[in-house]
Amino acid sequence: MRIWESNTTLQVIKKLLKYALSIHYCRLLLLQVWRALRLVVDTGLHYKGFSRAEALDYFAKYAWDTSDTAEKEITRYQSDPGQATAYMIGQLKIMELRDYATKELGDDFNLKDFHFYLLAQGSAPLSYLEEGIHEYVRCAKDKDQEGCKDVLNPVAPEGEQVNEFVGVVGEES
Repeated sequence: MRIWESNTTLQVIKKLLKYALSIHYCRLLLLQVWRALRLVVDTGLHYKGFSRAEALDYFAKYAWDTSDTAEKEITRYQSDPGQATAYMIGQLKIMELRDYATKELGDDFNLKDFHFYLLAQGSAPLSYLEEGIHEYVRCAKDKDQEGCKDVLNPVAPEGEQVNEFVGVVGEES
């Protein structure tokens, strides 16, 4: 009897996990639809002459969203031309830099370190961010190069504290 119970429990867990993962995947797809709609609506409002009603219709038709969240998004795009496009360009650049670091560092790539170094750059032009990631990769490959100690051991500005990062990037704490 216990084998049957175990097997049944395992089957239920598998079905629940599959269901949970499919819900997660659907949410992921919906977020991708939102990102695409943001680009269409941002461009539509500022280049194609969409009205607010037309922009809201896009969210209702393609994202099945008529909530106040969609209205707030439209208001945000109306007040900040190119915002959605700028976000997408930044996202694509960060993905490109992650791919670069992953390829260059291979098994030594550490996502936590990459994110820390990326975020430590603060709000910066993409070209500056790219230079910084290239410098990080160069130093992660050869920690003994000149200047790499400072790159791999960032110091927080006076009065600020780095709470999550302890030790040398790439080394276990």
